[in-house]
Amino acid sequence: MLTALSIAVLYALLSPALSQLPTDAVLRLNKGVLSDALAGSLQHGAVLQGALGDLPISGMDGSRARQDSHGGGLLGGGGLLGGLLGGGGLLGGLTGSEGLLGGLTGGLLGGGDGADLLGGGGDAGCGLRGDGDVSWTAPRSRPPPRSWPVPRGSLPVDVPGAAEGQGALLGDGGPSGTAGLLGGGLLGVLGDGGLLSTAQGLTGLRIVELTLPTVSLRLLPGIGFHLNLYTRVALNGRSLLGLLDIAVEVNITSRVRLTMDGTGYPKLVVEKCNTLLGGMKVRLLRGLLPVVDNLLAGVLNRLLPNLLCPVLDVALGLVNDQLGLVNSLVPLGLLGSIQYTVSSLPLVTGQFLEVDLNTVVGRVAGGLVDYPLGRPESVPTPPRVPMPPLPPMPDSSSSQLGLSVSFLSSVLAALQKEGALDLDISNAMYPELPPLTTPTLGALVPAVLKAYPEPCDLLLKIAVPKAPVVTLKKDKAAIQLQATAEVVAIHSADVQKFLCLLNIDASLLAQFAVEANKLKMTASLEKTELSLVSSSIGDFDISLMEMLINKVFDAAFLPALNAVLGHGVPLPRLLNIDFTNADIYVIEDLLVLSA
Repeated sequence: MLTALSIAVLYALLSPALSQLPTDAVLRLNKGVLSDALAGSLQHGAVLQGALGDLPISGMDGSRARQDSHGGGLLGGGGLLGGLLGGGGLLGGLTGSEGLLGGLTGGLLGGGDGADLLGGGGDAGCGLRGDGDVSWTAPRSRPPPRSWPVPRGSLPVDVPGAAEGQGALLGDGGPSGTAGLLGGGLLGVLGDGGLLSTAQGLTGLRIVELTLPTVSLRLLPGIGFHLNLYTRVALNGRSLLGLLDIAVEVNITSRVRLTMDGTGYPKLVVEKCNTLLGGMKVRLLRGLLPVVDNLLAGVLNRLLPNLLCPVLDVALGLVNDQLGLVNSLVPLGLLGSIQYTVSSLPLVTGQFLEVDLNTVVGRVAGGLVDYPLGRPESVPTPPRVPMPPLPPMPDSSSSQLGLSVSFLSSVLAALQKEGALDLDISNAMYPELPPLTTPTLGALVPAVLKAYPEPCDLLLKIAVPKAPVVTLKKDKAAIQLQATAEVVAIHSADVQKFLCLLNIDASLLAQFAVEANKLKMTASLEKTELSLVSSSIGDFDISLMEMLINKVFDAAFLPALNAVLGHGVPLPRLLNIDFTNADIYVIEDLLVLSA
């Protein structure tokens, strides 16, 4: 009996036509199970590791946009900088007579033809505190005295460049309010609204860190689910302004459809994937200088989907591997295996995902039993009871499994078919029983002593000739079992002589538990009814043996039966759902597990 369950389940899940298997089980799971599965797949190092690396920024560094808006090449004479090295450029050359500092000999506050620090004359007409239009040449005039107070961000109107208000190095200035060299939000030349963007000359842009995404999803009835992944991305790069450190928040949104592939496996497929950038921080020179730059944000908005959406594909691929486990072979000891199979496209509602399951039986030495290769022997089972719908899933449950009463009956029928319920009981085999001898039986049936005046050991051969029937009512599970008990006397030299044959109609109470994701049944005796089939000692009052038969059931038969049932039937696995210690409910024709 100890090895019979493996054989039993092999037969239990067979049907006359594998191509039209009835549904034996229904499995439900809520969105939390899907979220946990996806979050678990993202924790695999290889998933996020694949997103780290260089970004393909060829032709997307933003310089073209700046070029179009300002005219000329970035380094050309008419470009943004007017030529970094040209004498007539915006900076005027660092060493020229009209350079930014007015030449090394121009003095800080004036003198010569070069521009002075505070605005000076010269054709360039530019200083650090304020300058005029680079194309405008002011008449030469005496620079202001050294003691002349200069308000922050502006110059007196008679200082060259002040009237135009082109701004200053350290602040905004002038009526037009245009940012200065570093003014206007750092701004002016650097960052958003300035002449230079951090996207100019962008090279070597690389993702160096990707935080573990936070997963949230919403089920879409009839489709699948809407998925949102929130993460933070850290990037390094280099532009014309120097080294860049970029930190950006990213929401990856997608719509995922649940489908079935050609082999009958459920599969999640990404239909749409987009990224939305949140707060972005850009710092120059290893964090010394913060910059706000919408142009760089636009570049990242175009680049990141190509790198982050494949991360979602990889993560869903791992989830699909877990979904495929529901169609995987479940080992049944050394005798065979069961394959739970999805019978149709899973149902998606606003509350849960529902999967109808069938089963296919495999052989140890071969592949799956395929109907075209041979019809399996059908197990004689009680009339099939249609599987009722599952009750509403409790809010406190993340998963639910319904097993039909017909499935449970077929398991017991398979046990009966294989002889796993049969048991021979001899004297002294079970200490809990009274001695199984002719004197013991003769005390109940005097005719035994007349037929066997010399003491002999007895042997009880209990057999179950018909498949037991499981019934499920609200809060009560029962097993109707018909057995026979043949009583024989053992003489010397192991010669067996027939005494009598009894029919036993037993009503058993069944209880269920789940351990290690296996369903285990335990049977207890509710009552028995005896009838005499035949006897070598004549008719006798069979009721005199009821007490002995009940003891035999309690002490021997039921412990042996429960040992077989205790091996358990492996339950289907979907996204690593484990029904161990699940809440179990018995309703009309249905066993429901909630975890």
